[in-house]
Amino acid sequence: MQALIDFLNATAINSYIQSNAWVWPTMEMIHFAGLCLLLGSLLIIDLSVIGFARDIPLKLVDKFIIATLIGFALNAITGTLFFVGDPGRYAVNIAFRLKILLIVIAGLNALYFTFRVRPEIKAGANNFTELGANARISTALSLTLWTSIIVLGRFIPYVEDL
Repeated sequence: MQALIDFLNATAINSYIQSNAWVWPTMEMIHFAGLCLLLGSLLIIDLSVIGFARDIPLKLVDKFIIATLIGFALNAITGTLFFVGDPGRYAVNIAFRLKILLIVIAGLNALYFTFRVRPEIKAGANNFTELGANARISTALSLTLWTSIIVLGRFIPYVEDL
């Protein structure tokens, strides 16, 4: 692990992030905007599939997936830059490692949603009662995972290293 930390600390990107006081706060703002897009659109998608907002046709919910992907892309880019900019802080942090693990699990859940639930919606399911229980489980898991990811992200500055 130390070799990775040393390698990243020697990169030009690390040096740029560390030597410009405006870079880190700018990345924080972009990360927060990405989080708002990601979580806001996921709330609409997931809560609709679970059964809230029953009057909204599920086909309209599909339009929010682009916002989710844009938010995730912004967070993936800025999150990677945070890691490169301060690898000694993140690489050994248990909250960060758990956060990454949950992001991987959330990604697998998103793939399940994409290939199992979304086809049901495209095939004509108009409301949550026409979807199987797996759709509601997948979306409830999504909400739980992303809430946990956000909480772990907030814990990173406050928890001890491994």
